Amino acid sequence: MKCPKCKCQMIDGVCIKCGYMKTGVNIKINYDYSKSDLELFEKDYDNMIHNRKLLKPYLLGTLYIGYKGHLIIGVLLSFIELTAFYYIYRFFETFAFSYKMIFGLIMTLIIWIFIRLLLAGFLNSFILYLDNVAIEKIKKNNPKNYKFILANHDSDRSFFLFLNIVICIFLFVIFMVVMSYF
Repeated sequence: MKCPKCKCQMIDGVCIKCGYMKTGVNIKINYDYSKSDLELFEKDYDNMIHNRKLLKPYLLGTLYIGYKGHLIIGVLLSFIELTAFYYIYRFFETFAFSYKMIFGLIMTLIIWIFIRLLLAGFLNSFILYLDNVAIEKIKKNNPKNYKFILANHDSDRSFFLFLNIVICIFLFVIFMVVMSYF
């Protein structure tokens, strides 16, 4: 039988990797000491280090940083990205004599695709760097049980993605209101 959590072999109803039982409880966390701290912290480490599965970073852009658990940096970079694309749209809209909206949208979409391609290749390395910084803070604050904390960390958080989007839109609306007064 396979474990529903980690898909590893279960012996007598207990997973030999994560400690999951058929009753739905965990008896222990069994982490591999040969793994590096970053591999324990980031469950998708292998795909990120080799830059595989780039669809999420491409589609989410800087929101991907918030999705991976770095909410403050994700919100700031998402707000900068949204504001930059707004001004790129406004810039191209001023150069079109007719069909301003269509020309501005098409040129902004082309630039958006190009920027997202660059971000998809760069974001995994940036997130791994941020994870290293977070690991060092965890090691400093909890020197005795930091491996347990790293093994229990959930790196993909859909709630953080939702929160990142809401906060970024809220900041952009405030930005637009403030800019309308100037």
